[in-house]
Amino acid sequence: MVVAGSMAVSYGIDTNGIIFGTLVTFAFSCTMVVAGLKAGITPGVSPLVVLCGWGAFRQASHGMNGSRFLNLAQVAGSAGMAIVTGVIFSEPLLQVLHLNDAQASLNKQGVKGDLFILPWKDAQELMKSHGLSIPEVSISTNILACVAGSLVGYGFVGLTTRKFLADPTLPAPEARACMSLIKAAVTDCNERPKLGVSLVLSILASLFMRILATMSLAVNNVVIWSKSMGDRTFGVTLPFDSGALYLGIGGLLTVPTALLTFAGAFLRLVGDYLLAQDLGHLEDDFPSNSMRWVGGGAMTVAVAYSLIKFAGQSVMKPAAGGAEDASDDSLLEIGKRNQRGLMVSIANGVVALAVWLFATEGLSPFSFLMLVAFLMMAMVMVPLGAILSLQIGSSCSPVSGTVFVTTLVLCLVALATGHSSIGHVPTITTMLVAASVAVSAANDVSQDYKTLQLCGVPPRDGFLAQIIGLLVGSVVVPVSLYISANAFGLGTERLPAPQGQMFATLVEGLLIERHLPWYPIIVGLGIGIVAVGVDLVGGRFGCPLPAMALAVGIYLSPDTGVGILIGSVCRTAGELLRARWTGGVALQTHECILASAGMITGSAFLDLVLGIAVLFNFDLGSLKWFSSTGVAGKIQVPLALSNTIAVFGIAFLGWILFYNSSHGVCEGEETLSKVKAQSASPDEDSVELNMLST
Repeated sequence: MVVAGSMAVSYGIDTNGIIFGTLVTFAFSCTMVVAGLKAGITPGVSPLVVLCGWGAFRQASHGMNGSRFLNLAQVAGSAGMAIVTGVIFSEPLLQVLHLNDAQASLNKQGVKGDLFILPWKDAQELMKSHGLSIPEVSISTNILACVAGSLVGYGFVGLTTRKFLADPTLPAPEARACMSLIKAAVTDCNERPKLGVSLVLSILASLFMRILATMSLAVNNVVIWSKSMGDRTFGVTLPFDSGALYLGIGGLLTVPTALLTFAGAFLRLVGDYLLAQDLGHLEDDFPSNSMRWVGGGAMTVAVAYSLIKFAGQSVMKPAAGGAEDASDDSLLEIGKRNQRGLMVSIANGVVALAVWLFATEGLSPFSFLMLVAFLMMAMVMVPLGAILSLQIGSSCSPVSGTVFVTTLVLCLVALATGHSSIGHVPTITTMLVAASVAVSAANDVSQDYKTLQLCGVPPRDGFLAQIIGLLVGSVVVPVSLYISANAFGLGTERLPAPQGQMFATLVEGLLIERHLPWYPIIVGLGIGIVAVGVDLVGGRFGCPLPAMALAVGIYLSPDTGVGILIGSVCRTAGELLRARWTGGVALQTHECILASAGMITGSAFLDLVLGIAVLFNFDLGSLKWFSSTGVAGKIQVPLALSNTIAVFGIAFLGWILFYNSSHGVCEGEETLSKVKAQSASPDEDSVELNMLST
């Protein structure tokens, strides 16, 4: 009877945790698409899911049953972000490629109008009037690719769980953060993050700032420096319209990572500025898009470096012996039944992709080789994605780098089989989406399973929650992408899709034009080598300086880099001040994580709402009630006032991060304080608390 009752409770906890996580992954999948397309960076959200579950279900998260509830909730709740990352990094390349061609065609015809800046509705009308168009995002095809990629990535990670979770050299930063949060919730239910000053305030501030920018009462960007050259303008700005998004992402990154990202963006600005000069005979060697190739070269070196590190760690063996190893062995056992299920998952993903591929391209060498290339890249890149995520965290894991290499391989297959026209790009893009989703799933799953292991829950118990979350995201994300693309246009100023631009450049140069600008690539390779050297030196002194951060930063705009750096600096300043007050060490607080995530979510949510409004023919221009540039029919406000509002708004967001970092609760402090309080008079819980604090 007792066993039956315990099983019933466990099933109830599992069901509630998975349901809550599924609702969270649904919300994140909707809102984070726009955020990722703007920033080119997607943060790991597992700690946020745990914090939300802890705050929303105070009683359910208490005790050992609460640990299981929060663990399964974070597995299902973070799965949707893997789909977001995989899709926004790869699918936009098709739209970006056609948008670039359309703009080039308009320029050739002498038609005025910048498709990258115009409101998307006006840009579409301009293209239509000149016989041009951009292919729409296919919801059905993307759902198929996402489901196939999810099944493949989920299967490979599950089968290799023991290999990467048994490696003691992998720090797994986000998994350990989740473990600390879960243990705090379990051991002291009275202590929880202050939601009002963190999550709620940041969401409201983010929404309010976006509304002010939408109404044109505040400027979108505060210009720090600007220089015009011909028809191009270069500058450094403080972001206001997207400031909450960028500062929120910066609040989740370390200062070294943020600095390298900013350095990459600044390098892109300097490079583009130099390319705009009159280069004379050098223009043939350094075309206008040279900085994208520079980024590609740097990315190639960073990925190669990651592969070498992965190979080196694969041959390392964890220390043997001890009770802990025996416990880990039992936790990491997945069983024959689960092994068969994971293999079936991989087979189903490959079969689904094969059916679509053969139906689209027929039974040809191209179809067979593309399928083989996809499977081979998945076998290599999926375990690599899991390892890299456990090395530096899923937010900083070089997913775009692994996808870059995959894109290169798929393009080479297309070249070898004579499928090198722009008409074959949709097929390549779909295969790339599936591969990108598989790698992104591994990126997320590895952290989730590590959290389960650290909390004493067998990772196999999270298999069901993981696949449910992935499948929900596979349906929601393509719909959200379709809405966003039709509202703002992929590759435009509103949705720049940095990774999509990078992959579009590679496809265009290698596959369509069959010409690579070797000088920019060589420069990029040199920058990548320098970045790897910095990474090695930083590792020697205990300061992580990921080479991939610099390579990714080259594809970001300067205002993105500025915003990310401000967010990281404000957070770190608060942590250092708090450490000085307490005499401890600088640690990230629960409230700061919530504040950062609230900024991202609030900004992205408004973008989604506006996107849906556009689909119903709502004119966003009607929301611009104010003008600081003399537009007729608007309420006129001084430019100085618009700039002042923007500066104060950015400063307020920085203060939110600073305050929550300096006044919040750090990981593990709740448990330790409870242990100290009870040390003088131990009660029935003292043994458990001392074990947890140890």
